[in-house]
Amino acid sequence: MSIYQGNALRVDLTEGSFHWDKTPENGIGGRTWNSVTLLRELDAGIDPLGPENLLCISVGPLTGSKLQATCRFIASAKSPLTGFLGDSGARGFFAAELRWAGIDQIVFSGASESWVYLYVNGDQIELRDASHLAGMDITETTLQLIDDHGDPDLQVATIGPAGENLVKYAIISCNLARACGRTGMGAVMGSKKLKAIAVRGSKPVIPVDPARFDKACDDLMGAIEGHRQFESRRLYGTTRIMESLSDMGVLPAYHYRSTLFEGLEEVGSRALRRDHMVKPKSCYNCTVYCSRYNYTSYSEGEGPEYEAQAAFTVKCGCTDLELAVHVSNLVNRLGLDCISSGEVMAWLMECKHEGIITDDDCDGIDLSWGSKEALLKLPEMIAYREGIGDLLAEGTKIAAQKFGTEARKLTAEVKGLELFSADPRGIKGFGLMNAVNSRGGDHYRGEPTIELTGDEELALRRIGNRDAAHRLKEEGKGALVNYAEHLGLLSDSMTVCKNISCSMDVIDFDLAAEAYSGLLGKEITAQDLWLVCSHVSQVEREFNLREGLTREDDTLPERFVGKPIPDGPSKGTIIDIDRLVEDYYEVKGWEQ
Repeated sequence: MSIYQGNALRVDLTEGSFHWDKTPENGIGGRTWNSVTLLRELDAGIDPLGPENLLCISVGPLTGSKLQATCRFIASAKSPLTGFLGDSGARGFFAAELRWAGIDQIVFSGASESWVYLYVNGDQIELRDASHLAGMDITETTLQLIDDHGDPDLQVATIGPAGENLVKYAIISCNLARACGRTGMGAVMGSKKLKAIAVRGSKPVIPVDPARFDKACDDLMGAIEGHRQFESRRLYGTTRIMESLSDMGVLPAYHYRSTLFEGLEEVGSRALRRDHMVKPKSCYNCTVYCSRYNYTSYSEGEGPEYEAQAAFTVKCGCTDLELAVHVSNLVNRLGLDCISSGEVMAWLMECKHEGIITDDDCDGIDLSWGSKEALLKLPEMIAYREGIGDLLAEGTKIAAQKFGTEARKLTAEVKGLELFSADPRGIKGFGLMNAVNSRGGDHYRGEPTIELTGDEELALRRIGNRDAAHRLKEEGKGALVNYAEHLGLLSDSMTVCKNISCSMDVIDFDLAAEAYSGLLGKEITAQDLWLVCSHVSQVEREFNLREGLTREDDTLPERFVGKPIPDGPSKGTIIDIDRLVEDYYEVKGWEQ
């Protein structure tokens, strides 16, 4: 179904040339265009870090509009970390600027012989020399480009040393700390010797039917500001869930060995706000202001979000919040994914705890729980591929092969992508999402947050099953994850913040259809959008099957399967992942 075709800028980095094209017909923006482009144009089995890979950067028709929090862009390519479909989204202000420049999608092909950056200023488009930017971190690159162009409003998406050195989980970052974090899109950008994209635009997004569009915008605004979580999200952002996950008994303390962490009050959301927050921060056109600027005696920066906060405290057994906040800042500047970085370090610490490896295996670094030395040294060693960092830069799945079977049993990854900071056994919809989603172990593909609410009426309305509203029940989880995936695809196409659309559950297909209809001036139904998302879900599945995905890959790590949670409020809980996957396959209509 053709809902909207946007302007695609095709950039051949080998030839140093570009031309205009159109986005695929059967998409609604963002991720839908990217996934279709990759399936159509990539041959199976290509090297993700070779010039034959494509890097797609997309926004959508609603990006940069009056609709609240339409602030994301999606970067997609074949993932160097997993070998399957790779994509990730970043919030901030870059996406809106790209849309205002009249660009809906950029498709980078080939690879430059020397470092370059793409400069877009309205209708002016150039590939420029970036040799003076090589070696700079995220902050340095951004500030240098702003200085070079004498434009404080220039929007920059860039890679840091991790991307330049092809770390398999390197990020693309905009606004200093807003990251396309997952699946190694920064490494793909680095393989093409594309250091940055700098954009300025001046073309506003004007709806064809202003009254209808404004009504959809007002409805969304009212739903957000009237939501029961609005105030806590404004105060604490995603860090608010540290305490709630503890109450549920699913914190990943000491790398999933326990759900109890004795230093929780020292590293939780209240301590972060009290001791390190300077001011709240917001993305484009959002009133939630869920982020925060931090200060420590080591450094300052934006964040951390929950994943970084938990990764460098609870998961690594660290009670020094100031150190953890600094490590988050460091990881951001180097251009590393905080989830994968935190996971590989916590995994190493558990391997040391179990006697599988010694400090000498890791250049003499102290690998005890909460080690200050490890937390400070390992990110830089990974980003620059120095010593043990060269191996860790490949991700835990590859790194574990060096240390043997017992080390492999302790990993927490699916399809090569490291898991989030929560125990999947106690939030079973999220556990299933990690097992089956198209980019690997990840919660953010589409968050089945209904199971955290206990709201049976909401679950009945969304998927027709009351039991799905309860995190410890397995009934209805296949349908719940399928719905969450569709909503995640819709969000990645509208390029709206998923904390609003998926976590707060204030955007459904009906509201999205009204927004699209008002903007484009033609009748678009909720069913139209659902069908596009269903189609692209199959496109992504086809891409992965073509790259060798099997039924056996849709599972959880061995350490979680058939083994109960050892302690805390969810003690004794197990997850029957085979049953859940079978339920999901049945909903999808896939062969078992």
